[in-house]
Amino acid sequence: MAARGPRRWIVTLGTVAAGLAGVALFHAYRAAEADRAVSAVAVVGAARVTHILGPRDFESAGTAIGSDFGVTGKAAIVFSVDDALRVVDDIDSSPPRIRAIALAGSRPESFALDPDGTLLAVAGGYFGALDEDAHVVPAVPLPDLGMRLAPSVHKGAVYMFGGAQKDFRLYRFITDGTLQVLLDSQQPIVAAADNQRSVYAATASTIVRIEAVRPEILFRVPDGDFGGPIRSLAVTEDDLVIFSTDTMVYILLGPNALSIVNDAGGTLRLRDGALYVLDPRRRLLFSLRPASFELFAKTFR
Repeated sequence: MAARGPRRWIVTLGTVAAGLAGVALFHAYRAAEADRAVSAVAVVGAARVTHILGPRDFESAGTAIGSDFGVTGKAAIVFSVDDALRVVDDIDSSPPRIRAIALAGSRPESFALDPDGTLLAVAGGYFGALDEDAHVVPAVPLPDLGMRLAPSVHKGAVYMFGGAQKDFRLYRFITDGTLQVLLDSQQPIVAAADNQRSVYAATASTIVRIEAVRPEILFRVPDGDFGGPIRSLAVTEDDLVIFSTDTMVYILLGPNALSIVNDAGGTLRLRDGALYVLDPRRRLLFSLRPASFELFAKTFR
């Protein structure tokens, strides 16, 4: 009889431990479910959604998410939080591993990645590149303050846009020192993108293709509820124009804008057949694959 007391005590401890483990698993499950719920996006069509970063990931990185980001050929992603650069080296890792880039000197006011993964930046009124010592080397004085950068698919090229007082310009900078004016606009230019054949630009209300004689207007934002002004622009190699507002992502099929993401927007980047979307409002980073005219044309037939 004396031995039964300890046995009952051991059984009780085991039961409590199992119960606590079950509670922990339940809370972990509920947390994972909550993360999936706040990170869910409503995508039209058959494109596969890959969630890369969600609100909890950004919470650990900082508060204010910058609008610029870039994707390298190895699918590493560079973005900014609280004016500091962060990198996700492996987008398939769970949880994602985010590391900081310890910058020396001025922090970039705008940045873009070239096709080789070199980080090009605007800092202190100059355009330059990030060197091996994490210092933005000033190379070219810029014509206007507040210039923004957009990536190009062409090696050695990047787009710049800015201006003031109804005098706004889109430039193409080539690493041999050439600075070309591609577009004059009375409205602020908010985005630029290209493929191997054409260059495109957007104001808050209009998308154009740059032509030799004059820009060809492809789309004007209609009156009414459209999810806000245009924020970003991308174009696939098969000439599918993709653009976003703060809350939605659209494609152009002829003159018509058709939504492909109904509850997320922000900045767009294309890389190796995938569309990447950074939504500072919802604190999300995700990708859609494949991003092609063929896929979405089938969706809206």
